Amino acid sequence: MASECGRIKVCIVSAILPPAYGGAEVAALRYANRLNQNPDSEAIVIGWDRTGEYKKSRPQYDFIYPVRVTESPKDADGIWVYFQQYYHIWKCFWSLLKPMWKLRDKYDYIHNFNSGFAFNRTSILIGKILRKKVVTETSLIGDDDPLSLARFLNWKDYFKPKFLRYLFYMMADRYISKSEVITELFKRSNVPMYKVAQIPYSVDILKFKPLQKQNVTNLRKKLRLWHDGFIILFVGGINIRKGVHILIDAVIMLVKKYPQMKLLVAGPTYKYDQTYISDLKEKIKKFKLEDKIIFTEENVSNVEEFMQSADIFVLPSRQEGFPISMVEAMSCGLGVIGSDIPEISEIQINNGTNGLLFPLGHVEELAISIEKLFLDKNMLIKMGKEARKKVITNWSDQLIDISYKNLYEEIVH
Repeated sequence: MASECGRIKVCIVSAILPPAYGGAEVAALRYANRLNQNPDSEAIVIGWDRTGEYKKSRPQYDFIYPVRVTESPKDADGIWVYFQQYYHIWKCFWSLLKPMWKLRDKYDYIHNFNSGFAFNRTSILIGKILRKKVVTETSLIGDDDPLSLARFLNWKDYFKPKFLRYLFYMMADRYISKSEVITELFKRSNVPMYKVAQIPYSVDILKFKPLQKQNVTNLRKKLRLWHDGFIILFVGGINIRKGVHILIDAVIMLVKKYPQMKLLVAGPTYKYDQTYISDLKEKIKKFKLEDKIIFTEENVSNVEEFMQSADIFVLPSRQEGFPISMVEAMSCGLGVIGSDIPEISEIQINNGTNGLLFPLGHVEELAISIEKLFLDKNMLIKMGKEARKKVITNWSDQLIDISYKNLYEEIVH
């Protein structure tokens, strides 16, 4: 094993490659970058270029090996959907087997940052065939946590593709929980707790950092944002789960009273429910707020700059695992507001100390929280400082990378 000769060699399997990737996949790519910058480690990424856009995008990475798996344009009907899903698993297996076999000398560990996709779980089976150690992570409660994956309501479920994917999942050598909330789910699952490690996502605290006021002004000009005013920021998927509609409704309530308020929704619109997004835009148009609420429309690779340009960050999600956007905003010293789901309230935000919580789905309460930080600049500054302090203490890249290294070595011994 690589650890026996002092060198960590990791293959990260990703079901989504840039520019269309999500939070877990962003964390995976950043981790691979850090491993390759360390002389004691190296990483490759084998990823599914689902949209075909990675080969056209910039930057390109010499450690990323993209593969293609063709998807059916729409689900089959009735029982045929299960044959379609079995066929998809088969295609994932063959598309991954070739590069993982060809590159087998480049890695000793397989690391999945997301367990929700058949693509990722198929890599666990291949890892066992190649006699590699496999680590797989849980990144979203209700999606790839062990209780959700093991939910079989009747005997028919054991003949469905979901059960096969679950068998692959149970072959992993170690499981990573991203938070205390997820760890509690593991305790109630069939996964032995000696195989579970709790390691959250990390933040580059040198990249995600507060800026001086003059630098903020210059950065807003560079990004072609509003030069003045109070900018509220959301970063993430534009969908119902993230609660973007709740945030927009809260801002609509406030802007007539406080015209200085602006909302920037940073994230791609093309890969989500277009009816949902159209409804949001129609509501903005109805209230004639096109100059107050704007969308980036595309993925943003410079997330830290948008955060450094903002005054507060809001995440009104109804379901998360360990939302990395929240801790990135905290690292930038922003005032942060989040819904009171356990993934945020029990782990990230200490209400009234380093941010504010509001009851899930309550537009009026969210508006009140935004108004508090807008009116009380001293509270805003104090909370921002406390937020960054918590990130430095708990979630820096350096701390998390040590935890990963210790986990790899524990598997070997």
